[in-house]
Amino acid sequence: MKTLVIIGAGFSGTVTAIQFLKRCPPGVHVILINRSGGMARGLAYGTNSAQHLLNVPVGNMTALVDEPESFQKFCQKTDPDIVGSSFVPRRLYGDYLSCLLDSAVDSAKGISLQRLAAEVHSLRADQQGAIVELADGEKLLADHVVLAFGHFAPLNPQCVAPAIAVGCYQQDPWDRERMLPDATKPVLLIGAGLTALDVALGMDQGDTRPIYMLSRRGLQPLAHRPHGHVLPPIVGASERLLDVEPTVINYLREVRRLIKAGATTGRDWRDYIAALRPATPALWARLPEVEKRRFIRHLQPYWDVHRHRVAPETYDRFIEASGSGRIVSLAGRIMGIAPGGEGVQVSFQRRGTDQIEHIDVSKVINCTGPNSNLRHVDDPLITQLRDEGLLQPDTLGLGLHVDERLAVKNAEGDALPWLSYIGPMLKADLWEATAVPELRELAKSLACRLAEDFRHEPQAN
Repeated sequence: MKTLVIIGAGFSGTVTAIQFLKRCPPGVHVILINRSGGMARGLAYGTNSAQHLLNVPVGNMTALVDEPESFQKFCQKTDPDIVGSSFVPRRLYGDYLSCLLDSAVDSAKGISLQRLAAEVHSLRADQQGAIVELADGEKLLADHVVLAFGHFAPLNPQCVAPAIAVGCYQQDPWDRERMLPDATKPVLLIGAGLTALDVALGMDQGDTRPIYMLSRRGLQPLAHRPHGHVLPPIVGASERLLDVEPTVINYLREVRRLIKAGATTGRDWRDYIAALRPATPALWARLPEVEKRRFIRHLQPYWDVHRHRVAPETYDRFIEASGSGRIVSLAGRIMGIAPGGEGVQVSFQRRGTDQIEHIDVSKVINCTGPNSNLRHVDDPLITQLRDEGLLQPDTLGLGLHVDERLAVKNAEGDALPWLSYIGPMLKADLWEATAVPELRELAKSLACRLAEDFRHEPQAN
């Protein structure tokens, strides 16, 4: 019996498994491995808080390319009033993925799926396939392996060492067990993006502590338009950018020009960001590395806040909390952290001034965003693959390199026939590969290719 091993059971791994089960020939065994044991959830959809809403409306969140209303129909089974422009709790999306996986298993003929809660420590080529070694020493033989790992915990800024020393620092913002039991003591969130917003709004409703959100630029989250606001898509915007010389400044000038012209006809800047989405991989690939570095250094924070918006309800809660003084947004740079009071004193310099200010907080939480630089990931599997040259981290620290079939490239740049990757680390090559609309297309493409390969390739011995 041929075996496909998928490592990671968040969105990417689960949808790849679903699409593969729909297409693979009989006599195949699929092993879906997840470290936490919670299948079809991942970091994004594992939350139990009803306050954590999807950042994309229901109508664009189907996991199945060929069934665009799949998620909306699932939601309407519990609430008929949900429409395509609604924003629903993320935990509901986890339920949806789990339901799709169960249904795919039930419909598959002559195919088995094993859900395995385990940690993979190493992968090595073995004849036509690979040997997958688990943390407990068990070894699995696979004809093909799909890496579907997602994000890793953020890197620690150098300035937080004093907070670590006195136990007032939290590297993983999603570690709810380490949140302060005293809901009156102030906290500092380093970062002001979607992660910081989730942490701030996810604290107990009875929580009265001040929450400081400190970032270099002080950018605040932006919202999607209200429910039901639908306009025809813009045509031709991406072609305009593809025609200019590939530099960051040229892209920026053209986007600004398009938005300014569109405003005279009632178009919103959001329409143009959406119009660029299908062409983003091509726009990214055209940039020389020096221009990519320039974009990351100077423009990425602005792109992220405009591209990755939040539900209107989430934005309203943020504005309310900011207006009441519970959330305090600060723009500046941390100059030092020292023990003090019931926690630490943080000294920071406000953006655009020489002024140094101090705030006393009981805990510092790292909300700078996930680490995608695989050279700085302390994980047994990543370390083994990296040290043995079985993957090629990109030079910009965005992820890893694959070929057009999503086969992982080794350190020499050669595609490995037995190893594929799908997930947010595709950002290195595609940039726009971190959200459902792109990942569902990639998952289907990968699953179709693997199903075809399994029909014709001999079984690994």
